Amino acid sequence: MSLPRLYEIVEQFKGLELLAQTEDLPVELIRDTLEGLQGDMQLKATNVAKFILGLEAEADAMHEAAEAIRQRGERRKRRAESIRAYLLLNMQTAGVTKVECPEFTMSVRKNPEAVQIMDPLNVPAEFMVQPEPPPPRPDKTAIKAALKEGREVDGCWLTQSERLEIRS
Repeated sequence: MSLPRLYEIVEQFKGLELLAQTEDLPVELIRDTLEGLQGDMQLKATNVAKFILGLEAEADAMHEAAEAIRQRGERRKRRAESIRAYLLLNMQTAGVTKVECPEFTMSVRKNPEAVQIMDPLNVPAEFMVQPEPPPPRPDKTAIKAALKEGREVDGCWLTQSERLEIRS
């Protein structure tokens, strides 16, 4: 025997609430039906919660695998940079500036000029860049404290929502 869908159980609960308001059905019949639905509801809700926990565990495993792959990629990138530097050093030492093969061409090239700064504190002010300050943002912790004290803060109010917590 398969259980009805969760939303169907909820609809049955709503229907029974309406029937309970009428005088047509005996109270015992409504009570027995409600008890049966509650068992169905608990079993169905338990199964849905297990499914949620499975999805969350799978998502966590995917994030862990993605992080491991990202770290592996970074290691490969560093290894490639190290080997590139090794090849450049050996080509420079040998005086070879160009190597051609069917798949690609390697050549030693000069980089653009770069500025080296020994001590940034000694650089004259005219050459310093001042970062733009971050824009102001609401301090939700302070607003919450003020609202809890009974103070009014324009355009702000406290809300409290609900969540489904599944603990194992």
